Amino acid sequence: MKKSFVKVKSSWGHDINNTLLSQPIKSDSIVILFPGGTYSCDKPLLHYAKKVSSLLGCDVLSLEYGYYKLDKSFNPEFINSIIEESLVAIKLVLSNNYNNIYFISKSLGTEIAGEISKKLGYNKIKNLFLTPIPNSITHIENSKCIVVVGTNDQVISKEVVFKLGTNPLVDLKIIEGAVHSLEIEDDYIKSLDILKEITGLYTSFISNK
Repeated sequence: MKKSFVKVKSSWGHDINNTLLSQPIKSDSIVILFPGGTYSCDKPLLHYAKKVSSLLGCDVLSLEYGYYKLDKSFNPEFINSIIEESLVAIKLVLSNNYNNIYFISKSLGTEIAGEISKKLGYNKIKNLFLTPIPNSITHIENSKCIVVVGTNDQVISKEVVFKLGTNPLVDLKIIEGAVHSLEIEDDYIKSLDILKEITGLYTSFISNK
């Protein structure tokens, strides 16, 4: 894989280095990873999404958000800047004219992925939302997508999860006992089993063209 950087100027003036992994032979598919507020693309769920995507012949763009370098926690006021910065990077890579575009997003990233899917056209993107937040629900309801959520996730209500399960566009995967990080807090063996299950889900998601 060839590694390069898609540089975008942040709203705060510094460069954002979004990492692009490209196949040695031109790929017709790209997977774009949307990290969470504190969950980077190097953390397990997104690291293995990157790994699977690469092995299945896709190019992979791992996004960063401009505020990551500010030594600040996420502020809702940042959201429009994050969306615009991410959209600039995505449009740059989509100039390669891919036939298949996959978004895999985690937590805050589900809102960013949803907003950008709306701008590009919901029907043009294949979405996998990991642990969505309330602001992403409208986008999920308008997307043919996969949603993964744990039964002990405190960020999203059980009522919202139930409603998503009745939507014919949504393939809902519920992980028993998992918290927002899609782990079992007191059981690392079961947590690793969940990671393995979700990694398998990536394979079927990307292979289903």
